[in-house]
Amino acid sequence: MKRSEKMTSSSSMFLDVDPTIVENNLRITPNEEAEFDKIFGNRTKEPAVKLVRPHPGLCLKTRELNTDKKVFINICTTDAIPPPKDITELELVRVIKSDDADTFKVPMSIGEVRTEKDKKGNEAKAVDIAINTTFFRKVRDNCIFRNFVVEVMSQGISQKHGLECASEKIIFNNRKAFGTLQTHCIQQREIDEKMGKSGDSSLISELTGEKPVEKKVVIETLSSVENTTNKQPEYRLYRKKVGPTCLIGEFRLPEVISASNVTLDVGEDRIVLESKSKGYLLDIFVPYRIRNERCTSTFDKASKILTLEMPLLGG
Repeated sequence: MKRSEKMTSSSSMFLDVDPTIVENNLRITPNEEAEFDKIFGNRTKEPAVKLVRPHPGLCLKTRELNTDKKVFINICTTDAIPPPKDITELELVRVIKSDDADTFKVPMSIGEVRTEKDKKGNEAKAVDIAINTTFFRKVRDNCIFRNFVVEVMSQGISQKHGLECASEKIIFNNRKAFGTLQTHCIQQREIDEKMGKSGDSSLISELTGEKPVEKKVVIETLSSVENTTNKQPEYRLYRKKVGPTCLIGEFRLPEVISASNVTLDVGEDRIVLESKSKGYLLDIFVPYRIRNERCTSTFDKASKILTLEMPLLGG
């Protein structure tokens, strides 16, 4: 089978169509169509989610206690996440000092820990944490709020990912983010609930879903869900049974007319497929290590299926 586009690691690209596959390779017969619908037609309806694209805010550098590896924390902003109750600096100090204080809820979304390379080419860990845009300004401009939120975020990263960071943290003056900010997918129900509670008398928090043990700061995070939306394309992944070890992905994009409408990015263990004009987004991790520099892809205009062939490391 001819492949129309060669992909490279960590870069977005547009896919051109190899016209020979339209007639010869990926056209679906009625029986195949039924089989495809059988595979994808019984998918459980996912809860409504909101796709959040945060903006750069502040970048912090610290290190992981166990490995001494650099860790970058991107505090990013979005209006999609509700603000906490508006309290004064004096009220916050009272909350921090008092064991009997109510809970101050700071809604935030903690992204996945990923690996990026610093300016020297060394690997470092990075995590994006999104908070409300208006509240971010208070965090940025007020050191008491900033120190409080950074401490809460550290607790959240520890609880969600088991990543223990040193207490010493450096805030960059000339950098708003490290690496590429990731898209957050949050259940709409949770956002609605936080919006409804944002005006109550509760005072401290963050987002993880687990309560910390014997800590003043109660941590309660907005849950990140699997990157899935109402416009997530139907897809399947399977291992090639013969020849070199290879992972095959098939993605159905019924509203896409041309491959030029699709952007595809493949990392060592991640696939990001997007069509902004048609509202498709798929962002998934796979339990394999992909030789992303050798990946190839084709799009069939007749079946509206994008096929991605991913050689695996060790294959």
